[in-house]
Parts: sequence; structure tokens; C-alpha cells
Amino acid sequence: MKKYFAVIIILSLFASCCHSEKENAVEKETQQVSAINYADTAYWYSCGDTVMPADIFYVYPTVATVSFADNDSSWFADIALPEVREEANGNQRFNKMLYEGYNFYAPYYRQMIFDAYQQSDSCVRSCAALPAGDIKAAFQYYMEHCNQDRPFFLLGHSQGSQMLVELLKDGMTAEQRRLMVAAYCIGWSITEEELAAYPEQLVPATDSCSTGTIVIFNSVTDLKGTSPMFENTVVGINPLSWTTDTAFVPREAHLGMAKYNDSRDSIVLYPAFTGGRLQHHMMICTDVDSALVFIPAYQDFFPMGNLHFADSWLFAGNVKQNMACRLRWFQVNQSRSPLAATDS
Repeated sequence: MKKYFAVIIILSLFASCCHSEKENAVEKETQQVSAINYADTAYWYSCGDTVMPADIFYVYPTVATVSFADNDSSWFADIALPEVREEANGNQRFNKMLYEGYNFYAPYYRQMIFDAYQQSDSCVRSCAALPAGDIKAAFQYYMEHCNQDRPFFLLGHSQGSQMLVELLKDGMTAEQRRLMVAAYCIGWSITEEELAAYPEQLVPATDSCSTGTIVIFNSVTDLKGTSPMFENTVVGINPLSWTTDTAFVPREAHLGMAKYNDSRDSIVLYPAFTGGRLQHHMMICTDVDSALVFIPAYQDFFPMGNLHFADSWLFAGNVKQNMACRLRWFQVNQSRSPLAATDS
């Protein structure tokens, strides 16, 4: 199979961190990576039907376990291949149905396959440059050709959220940021160092209606389930109360976990599933079976009691209500501003 994209960047990026045979193979790849042409609709799952007053720019989580590239050492999903794009379609379709009240924009990107996260921290940071660059390019295309001055949400989960955090750091102009209602970067982390380095770009949400902020939560049944990937996070909010205190919130505040109903081809919300509280920035879900989404093959990253694979749908009802609240607040404030858009 002819390789469509060369992988990756410059040999020196990997020289200090490549130890395994697979890492050494990547080190030999010296060609500059080609840019994705996001004017090509093949690289979008959804370009949005502009009938709603606000948009969602959505980035899907890690769905690629192998690259399908001609070079077996590749750590990146080759989205030039239809079968690779197809891997993401189920997740994107689910979220498009769940957030049906918004224009839904969802690009494909050359995400890191799961193996990449098993390498050294410096290698992971180097590898992340490629998918982060794709998302920045897709976002700029969306803003220049699709957005039309409408308010928008950023929404992601896991690796998708990681790439949105990178976008927030240095991939948006101040004028573009003016239109961002909020960034829901579910299932990711932000360290104290990142907050200090990007104080204006990374502003954690601490209430239910502030705009221009970043919303993060990571769910576990107890602290033993905390992923080593997220143990240094200093950002977290309780999606049942939209506060950052440690008070327990009963399950009556839970507005629904989202599940796909195959017989009706629809998304159903099941409310009152769990209560919870924040502890060390983790969302402790007291009523959830610790084995709900446990996958033994990934237990080094997501041990028993970690609910990472459920985070994107576990509090879906609360997230949907909160998005509507933040949008209303955004629209009220926008209408008071002399710089307000007139077509939203």
C-alpha cells in the first residue's frame, strides 16, 4: 500500500527519547509531514448545517489502535485511508446526535494511535505536534469559511481534548476567542505549569455560566482509579453542580447519561444515575460500578475504578443543560457589547 503521508517531523525531535525498536524506526523518518487540505470535504465528518444560532467544533478521542500506514512503525492514523476515517465515524455520529441543537463541525485528524502514549513523556510531546497542527489547521479553516461570526463551543474527549487544549494555548486569535462560549475538554488535564504559562488562554470554569472558560472533569469511583496521565491536574469541576468545592451532590442532580438506542436510532438520557463530589480535582462517582468501562488491556493507564471511557457520556444531560446556560449568558453579554455580532 502506498504511503500517503510521511511520518514525522525532524529526526532531532526524537533523538533524545527513542529507545525501543519502534521508536528507532520513527527516528529514521526524516521527511516533513504534508499539511492536510481542509478545503477537501473528505477530511470532515461534518461541516455543519448552518441553521442553528451556535456551533460546536468537535474533536474525537483516540479511536485508532493501528495506523494502517505502509510503515508499521507509524504512530499516527493515516486519515487519507477511508477505513481509518471510518474508525472515527461512530463516535462523531453519536455526538452529533447528542448535541443536535448546534451546527456540528467535526474534522478528521492524524491522531496518535494508543501505542504512542506508552512511550516516554518527551516522545509523546513530540508526537503530539502533528495532530495538534491538524486541529489548528482545521479550526482556522472553520473560522475563515464556516463560522460566519456565530458563537461556538469547543468540545472534545481524551486525545480530542488534549488537542483542543493545545489549540487554546496558541491556535486562536483574540478575535476568534471573542466568539468562544466555552471549551469542554472532557477527560484531559491541565497542570499548574500550563496555567502559569497560559494565564489568559487557559481559564478554568468555576461556575455554571461564565464564558470563555475551559471545562474539565475526570471521573473515577475512588481516588485509586486516578489515571497516572491525569494525577497532576489542577483543574476540575463537578458537572452535577458546576462548582469546584468538595461538597457531595446527590444523584437527583444527575440529568442523564447518554446511551444509543439501536431500535430507534436515537440517543436516550438516563437520569439520576450517580451522585458525586470533587476530590483532588477528580470527580468521585459514588454510585457507579468500578467495572463499568474497565478494559484490562489499558489498566496501566486506566486502572479499575477509572471512568475515562465513560466521561464523554456519563454526564451528558448536565453538559447539554450547561451549554445552553452558558450560551444564554454569552448572548446576553454579547447584546450589551458595542462589538456584538449582528448575525447571531
